[in-house]
Amino acid sequence: MQSPVIYWFRNDLRLYDNPALLRAIETGKPIVPVFIFDEKWFDENPLGFPSMGDFRKQFLTETLFQLQKKIANAGSHLLVFTGNVNEILLKLYSQINASAIYATKEYAHDEILAENMLKKKVSLKLFSGNMLFPPESLPFLPETSPFYYTRFKNKVWELGQGVSQEKNIIRIPSIKISLNEDLENMLTVLSEPDNNIRFAGGEDAAMEHYYSWIAAEGLNRYQETRNQLQGNHFSSHLAPWIANGSLSVRWLWQRIHEYAQEHSVNEESLVTFCEQLIWREYYRYIMMRYGNKLFWVKGLRQSEHGMYDDLEAFNDWRIGTTGQPIVDALMRELLHTGFMSNRGRMLVSYYLAKELKVNWQWGAAWFENRLIDYEVYNNYGNWAYQSGRGTDSRVNRRFNLTKQAEKFDPDGSFRKKWLE
Repeated sequence: MQSPVIYWFRNDLRLYDNPALLRAIETGKPIVPVFIFDEKWFDENPLGFPSMGDFRKQFLTETLFQLQKKIANAGSHLLVFTGNVNEILLKLYSQINASAIYATKEYAHDEILAENMLKKKVSLKLFSGNMLFPPESLPFLPETSPFYYTRFKNKVWELGQGVSQEKNIIRIPSIKISLNEDLENMLTVLSEPDNNIRFAGGEDAAMEHYYSWIAAEGLNRYQETRNQLQGNHFSSHLAPWIANGSLSVRWLWQRIHEYAQEHSVNEESLVTFCEQLIWREYYRYIMMRYGNKLFWVKGLRQSEHGMYDDLEAFNDWRIGTTGQPIVDALMRELLHTGFMSNRGRMLVSYYLAKELKVNWQWGAAWFENRLIDYEVYNNYGNWAYQSGRGTDSRVNRRFNLTKQAEKFDPDGSFRKKWLE
């Protein structure tokens, strides 16, 4: 009997356009698909909340529930565990006499540590899978990636013409395995999702949402509507599915360009939407270049400007009781839904870091807990940017929140919805 290959699902929860999974299947060996809820996600931090909150956990669970069905239809079975990631992978590797672990490469600090530890004990094969422009496609090395976004965009823009995706996976070669009691006790049984949050998990829901947004002229009107605070299609709202990989960013890039060629899409809207996807790439390369420095309180700029661990001010901000109406409305939306608009995120992060002068890392940690669409790269990159400790060339950038509220909530309906 051939030694099987473990396929470790991470933020690539789909069967289409999944290079790492396809490479595993191409070995011709049986595949054992695995996903692990990292026990660290649910440990409380010093501020009193875990890194993964209820909204993201439910969205992830819904995604895995659908993925498990799709894998079953492809002839295999997804094993879902909860516990220490490396411990579970090593035990499973040993028990089933696996020949290798295949997975999609990640670039953040904790993920790299986990990968490096595994490499010392098993054969770990990593592949790019969640980026438009993986490192091997760039005309520069990741460690020389431009510091400022505009320079990065200018260097990679033409690469967009070469973005392509892998073929869909129809069958996954399987093998029957029996787990020992230790691993059995770490298995997690997924239940039918409640579907009581704003976004439904899974690649089918992602596709449905994409086509609904396109049909509503969302792409065509993107430049006009993207800074609004509320509405059904003012933004694409595709970020939750992109974040856990149930929506392929390469698939999305190709679809919007195909649609634009076939229809009279506003060019400015198309370019602006593509630029938002490039911001996502940019922060990955910032993480590759600077590593753990992005998480430091002084940031990439080693800023010495005062910032304080004011827990009372932080908690008022966190639950929306600061007395600043637009900030409080936005924070209550986040608290109760797991969502906030892009413009809203800019305003509340600015307010915490530059008006209240509270430790920006605390704000990033709260976003990590609440946001359904949390990604470590974007989250910490944006927080460092807004706090003046990241890659904003205007480190002293200020917002007039009264004018911002008048511009983006002119009739006050958003504030009324969340404050009354």
